[in-house]
Amino acid sequence: MHSSPGRSRGPARRGRALTPPLALALPLALVLLAETGVALSAAPDAAATAPAPRVSESAVPKEEVNARLTAQAQGRRIEVVEARTESTTLWANPDGTMSVESFAGPIRFKERGRWVGVDLTLVRHADGSVGPKAHPRGLRLAGRTGTAGGDLAVLGRGDKELALGWKGALPEPRLNGTKATYDDVLPGTDLVVEATRTGFEQYLVVADRQAAVRAADLTLPVRAEGITVRQGQDDTLTLTDARTGDSVGRGTTPYMWDAGAGGENAPGARTARVDLGVTERGDGFDLRVTADRSFLADRSTRYPVTIDPAVYFGTDFDTYVRNGDTADFSAGVDLRVGREWQKGEARSFVNFPRHSSVTGQDVLNAELNLFATWSDSCTPRSWEIWDTGTASSATRWSNQPSWRSKVTTSTQTHGHGDCGPRWISEDITPLVKQWSKTTNTVDTVGLRATDENDITAFKIFASAQTTTAPSILVTYETPADPVKDHVVYWNDVLQETYRQVGGAPGPLARAGAMMHGAVYDAANSARCAEGALKCLGDAYLVKATATNGALPDVNSAIDHAAFEVLRSLYPTLNFDDEIAAARSTIPAAVTTAQRAAGTEVGQKAAAAMIAARQNDGSAPVAPYTGSTQPGYWRPTGTGDGATPQWGLVKPFGMASSAQFRRPGPAGHTQMSALLPSQAYADQVNDVKSLGGAESTTRTADQTRAALFWANDLDGTYKPPGQLFEHTQILSRQHDTTVAGNAKLFALTAFAMADAGIVAWDQKYQTDIDLWRPESAIRLDGDGNAGTTADGNWQPLSQDRNGQHFSPPFPAYVSGHATFAGAWSKATQAWFGTDRITWTATTEDPNALGVTRTFTTLSAAAAENAVGRVWLGVHYRWDGTDGVTAGGDAAAYGVANKLKPNAAADWTAYETLHNLTGCQEVGKRLVAEHRWSTYQCTQVQAPGPDHTLYVK
Repeated sequence: MHSSPGRSRGPARRGRALTPPLALALPLALVLLAETGVALSAAPDAAATAPAPRVSESAVPKEEVNARLTAQAQGRRIEVVEARTESTTLWANPDGTMSVESFAGPIRFKERGRWVGVDLTLVRHADGSVGPKAHPRGLRLAGRTGTAGGDLAVLGRGDKELALGWKGALPEPRLNGTKATYDDVLPGTDLVVEATRTGFEQYLVVADRQAAVRAADLTLPVRAEGITVRQGQDDTLTLTDARTGDSVGRGTTPYMWDAGAGGENAPGARTARVDLGVTERGDGFDLRVTADRSFLADRSTRYPVTIDPAVYFGTDFDTYVRNGDTADFSAGVDLRVGREWQKGEARSFVNFPRHSSVTGQDVLNAELNLFATWSDSCTPRSWEIWDTGTASSATRWSNQPSWRSKVTTSTQTHGHGDCGPRWISEDITPLVKQWSKTTNTVDTVGLRATDENDITAFKIFASAQTTTAPSILVTYETPADPVKDHVVYWNDVLQETYRQVGGAPGPLARAGAMMHGAVYDAANSARCAEGALKCLGDAYLVKATATNGALPDVNSAIDHAAFEVLRSLYPTLNFDDEIAAARSTIPAAVTTAQRAAGTEVGQKAAAAMIAARQNDGSAPVAPYTGSTQPGYWRPTGTGDGATPQWGLVKPFGMASSAQFRRPGPAGHTQMSALLPSQAYADQVNDVKSLGGAESTTRTADQTRAALFWANDLDGTYKPPGQLFEHTQILSRQHDTTVAGNAKLFALTAFAMADAGIVAWDQKYQTDIDLWRPESAIRLDGDGNAGTTADGNWQPLSQDRNGQHFSPPFPAYVSGHATFAGAWSKATQAWFGTDRITWTATTEDPNALGVTRTFTTLSAAAAENAVGRVWLGVHYRWDGTDGVTAGGDAAAYGVANKLKPNAAADWTAYETLHNLTGCQEVGKRLVAEHRWSTYQCTQVQAPGPDHTLYVK
């Protein structure tokens, strides 16, 4: 898992729970699109959840591609500035991944065509007014005013503007961060205005009952340019565009609450609804706020009292709901979770805008970031994060979005005393992985306490209106360019060809060796054109040159080498779309002459390979029908013996097809000696016990392993394709370059092609063409007292219809095992170690979704081999001798083909700017077997330049 890049945390903020807690609340919300002026209703609805399309590399904006390249070159994350939105930021990471952070509220806005970061710190202006340093909705607050009063707070500009007024004089406000306090606007009452991310909160702090009498009935004038108002039955307000009639905002339910038993900085306040009256007038409307006088006079009410209208513009939305309340709490700074003292349980919902870059991606990591402002204690108490439906202004306890699935449970508890306010991060990767498969524009998380009756589990998080808005940070793998690495691309095409043509594995392995051998010669020829030192190593068949004198484009050379070989081998298949797709991604900077030169080099490499394999012994021969004599192979219902001539095919790396022939099962070379032996009886009884369809001795894991490695059926990539897939995995893990892959895949392909020849030589060209376990176990007549026939025995191996079968060729040696042994030895030689950990899957239809993890290459080969015993189609010696024969063939080919460049003495390769850069290039040249060793020498002290020497 890639780790997420670190995020900058904002300063701790004391939320509503930490402000004077006796409140008469009047939240008023206006929702507008700041940039376009298009009206929206409360919260945007999620789009239809159709499967998300996979983003193609060709669709990736140029700016993102450049950011990726810069991040990798500079070793630091680079923001894709062109991808900025009000609430999201996209970065390219040095490891090639991308990260996007989405906030529940805007973190920046556009001003005069440039992005400006939100800064809510209040400052005084030259005209005496007050305002945040940078506010997305242009918030402006009053300075000192005369007795006639005026606008207290103004949001918006132009034809969409909302101004909340104050009747009476206002003193010069005291500024403290995001708060402006106007002292004694009424006797015993202060007026506080706090800038929020998209608006403001205004509240009156009423000191005592005498002051509350004067503040219990207030009229707040609202000037609304281009906006009309309608009052709902629940005292909410609906604001509409006076010209279009579209909904542009809302006013939430007015409320008041007292200080509660916990003191002025603690939750637990008593609450009461406040009556709201609306009187329209020419330029807006008046809001008459009437408090419950009996609540204010009640001796249980704890002072001070606060009147709290909150106003904001924007499309962000979060809220909480509380059992027993029908109020809209969406305009506040709190997200409450759990049961508050003497109140019903609360749950919160946060809508996050979906950044389009996440849709359809491979999500690696996702974290939800919340700022905890309150907890009743520091003792950890459990709370949960859920995937929910989209929240809106209509969300109430009795009308909650659907709670779809629980994502995770957390016990992180902060906000109280020694565990004071701080950021909390929780892993929500599974949820965001699920989201990425849909085309939603808004994603929503729900927060709730695990035990909603436990008052000690009550928590408050900061809402989108605060300076510490919730966010989600997602790191994802960018979609692979289908032809970014042209070697791997054509290997994928090869594997798809395997699925279409099917058949015995020998011809498939031959095709792989021909294609990848030609690809290597093509890539090597193109690099050699840059100078002899730049060659990848020895040519396999040809070092081609281009007649136009241009430097050949390596990718064009690879493309045409693969294309020409494949269409020669499979003339009934059409590879035109594949070559077109490959050519379309070659950068525009590659000139026409370079493309032409690369094409010519590739075609020459292909022609040389095709010519070399003419009359190589692979042509079909007469069917092999086997024998009816005990011990000798006979058909098992899957046809005559397949490709009996394959042991005579000309090798790719070996000196001869019989070069690594094994002595025979347990050293026996004659059937007459083999059948009566104890070793034979032991082998038969071994597979009889472990490999039967109804075996009770085979473990569940052995069954999974057997089916994982099977891939005997047409329509799968067969054994060579599965091992090519493992090669791709290892290549990616080691960041192998295109040039390195050209040689790696060629050496692997040669090894597997020779493995097929070795195995089929042993199967058909020796005196022991051993029958399959199916025949040995079901038929009587081997003359061995240690075996007992079972006519009902069937191997585990089965086709797509559940019919059990054995592959149509002799058992000794195992083709699967020989391929695996060759692949293991070739990859060990390439990577210089046996100890590599990787995880892979399979295409066998009876094991779809099964994955296996390996820690050594040899262990994978050994499991492949013994898996054939568990599958019931081979004896154990088929596998052990097959692995050995394949490994010997591969070792010989690696030692004698595509050898690295060589020089008698140290030879200057190139000069690089610094020592680290020189060492990295040198390590790559050695790791990819282009040169055997390197050293870096400083050009001239104290300059940083170093010359890379190789030999």
